[in-house]
Amino acid sequence: MPEIARKVKAEKMDSYGIGAVSKMTGLTDHTIRVWERRYSAIVADRSDTGRRLYSKDDVEKLALLKRLTDQGIGISQIAGHSLSELRERARNMGEIGAGTPPEEIRVAVLGDFLPVQFLEHNRQITPLNIVATDNDATRFGIDIGHQSLDYIIVECPVLDQPAIQRLTEYVRVSGARAAMALYKFGTSQDVDRAKDLGIIVVRSPADVDQLRSLLMRAASENVTIAPRNEETEIDGGGAEWPATGEIPARHYTQQQLARLSKITSAIDCECPHHLASLVTDLTAFEIYSSQCANRNEEDAALHRYLHYTTAQARATIETALKKVVEFEKLDI
Repeated sequence: MPEIARKVKAEKMDSYGIGAVSKMTGLTDHTIRVWERRYSAIVADRSDTGRRLYSKDDVEKLALLKRLTDQGIGISQIAGHSLSELRERARNMGEIGAGTPPEEIRVAVLGDFLPVQFLEHNRQITPLNIVATDNDATRFGIDIGHQSLDYIIVECPVLDQPAIQRLTEYVRVSGARAAMALYKFGTSQDVDRAKDLGIIVVRSPADVDQLRSLLMRAASENVTIAPRNEETEIDGGGAEWPATGEIPARHYTQQQLARLSKITSAIDCECPHHLASLVTDLTAFEIYSSQCANRNEEDAALHRYLHYTTAQARATIETALKKVVEFEKLDI
């Protein structure tokens, strides 16, 4: 085997597919693709069949990026760092940061537990100055509009799109630099979306000292929330849904589908039963998507698309079911 061919083969043996990289780094496939596509954090090689391949350095870099972003650093701030820079930054994780934090960091806290915890540590959290606390979101939203704030901390039992919307709105109303979300549950997509916006994301439970350190690091690095625009809108990311058309009429009634689900054909074929069950399930989701509450026009466009594509799938299965009914000479 020529030397070049052997070298290429060896390099490919040291490469990993995205599934393996996900397991090694703890990142989801979705996050890896987003960091590659949107931030050029890495550039995957491609196999002969077009499959993504990642080198050992890629895996190490992704692992370091995850470690740093888990500490509240936005991916947009570090995606362009070299591997050696990320290693150095990870080694200095225990230190505050290259910059000097201000003498005072003015903070507002919303939640059921954090306000009490911060007040109990009030004398030990310098340079943090807790200027507003509440467990009522309405009062909090009004109060922060009259405060001069640097950061906002919000307890979020679930970090979802409505929660992210509230956090960005709190920042807008108060003029704060950014917000921190202390959350218990959230999908990887929503957590990534919050980080992309510049929200400092911390998994609960977390103690006051940890939050203090993260805020000091954010202040020293001048972490700010991303401005709202078409690319960072949280209500769908500016997605464009394919044009939809006329919804095909239903060929079978619910009563007919029920009978087909129970019928036994002359050749003991289970296809009528299975196809009828598929049509029933698709019809149910078709109805659900057509009636789903919409947050805005883009969300409505998404559900119109779901309704249309589900109806198309239902019509296709109905056509197959009709062929089986005719072939089996079933009376429904």
